[in-house]
Amino acid sequence: MKQLQIKRKNTVITNKFKYILVRMLLIVCASCVALSGCNNDEDEKETNIESNNNIEDSENDISDNNIIENNGSDDNQEEIITPGNEETIGGTGESGTSGTSGNTGNHSGSQISSKPYKDPALASYWTKLENTAKAGQSYYSEYYTKTRVITKNGYLYNYAASTQITTDYLVNDGRLSSSNTSSDISVMLMYGKNIATYGGSGVHIASTDREFTVFCFMKHPSEDKYIFTSANGSYGSMSTSAYNTLMAAYSMNHGTVRRLTPSSSEYDRILSCIRMYESKYEQYFVRSITIDDKYAFVVLSARANSATIREYILRYDNGIWEVVMDDLESDGRLPVTVNKQLPDFNMSMLPSYSIKDYTMLTDYTAVMDALTKAGYYAKDDTFYYFCGTDEFCYMITDSGKRFLCHNNNGTWECYRALDYYDALSRLQSLSSNPPTFILLDLE
Repeated sequence: MKQLQIKRKNTVITNKFKYILVRMLLIVCASCVALSGCNNDEDEKETNIESNNNIEDSENDISDNNIIENNGSDDNQEEIITPGNEETIGGTGESGTSGTSGNTGNHSGSQISSKPYKDPALASYWTKLENTAKAGQSYYSEYYTKTRVITKNGYLYNYAASTQITTDYLVNDGRLSSSNTSSDISVMLMYGKNIATYGGSGVHIASTDREFTVFCFMKHPSEDKYIFTSANGSYGSMSTSAYNTLMAAYSMNHGTVRRLTPSSSEYDRILSCIRMYESKYEQYFVRSITIDDKYAFVVLSARANSATIREYILRYDNGIWEVVMDDLESDGRLPVTVNKQLPDFNMSMLPSYSIKDYTMLTDYTAVMDALTKAGYYAKDDTFYYFCGTDEFCYMITDSGKRFLCHNNNGTWECYRALDYYDALSRLQSLSSNPPTFILLDLE
């Protein structure tokens, strides 16, 4: 009997010891959860632990406590929607705001794509716009590499032929029937991302139309806005005010185009800007500086080598000139290159020549012999400036004598020039596309 009592007492002590260990373990776990910042109703759990477990000092067995852990229910979780990416552009610029995607816990949100409303009542107008856009895009794709096709004030334009591409042009070219278009439609060449910026939420731009693309616009038949499409699925509408702002962004009219003279203070400011840009701080032989109120086109060479001619475009902003394009002299499609980067640059500021089309003269022996034979060159003459191609050469001595020489079928013919304008007139009389870059600027 005594042994049974001892055994029973030992069992109670053992059970109490087990309970103490379990309770300590629970307290430690609760503390870890609290410290981790992922606590779910810790205070309530702690209260349950102490109230649901009855400590008995009697000889009765200790019951195991049931610990309920609340992991939360999936049904009570909210799905969080976060902005996603779309392949189309709309709203405000290059990033669309219509697509969303979410992923919370074990839930995955679905992407939502929203496009602007396309009024079915305007079905005939949309069809004509789309037909015209396809014809215009076809023309642009074919002639872009064949000739120089650009945007001029926002409109599709053949620079080489000095011709705006209109609906009538496309009809006459056999790309479009007159019944499938309208004279009210304008054929434009623009960056789709620009249209998205100005058009806002009423615009859908396909990912293929972000760069230079043909778009066709027309006035809405009954509302104060414009509708447009492309050949690739872009479409939308924008208010007349937004349309006018878009057109203004492509306008090439920035004031009067004029040639600066060396005596102009703006002349020296532009040259100083180029020196800083090049970090060479060298002296230049300037051929020409042509400006309007926004841009400047500059042709020059270093005095150390007058045959290495360089071309720059600068932009004027808040009283400061900044080089925005350089190394243009090596580009054989200069109008196209400039137009793609600066669609609002006035193309009339570009020279009619392309330096890449000429071979610069490096050996002046034959020219010097011709000048000597003509009695223009004396042995004590030294030349301040000389520059030429394999067909023409212009030279100025330190004493101010000016000579224009012409290679006429292998024989250099020499002419005395009174000044820049006299040399220019002679040069233009000898060639339909003269290399006027050989003449020193209004010296």
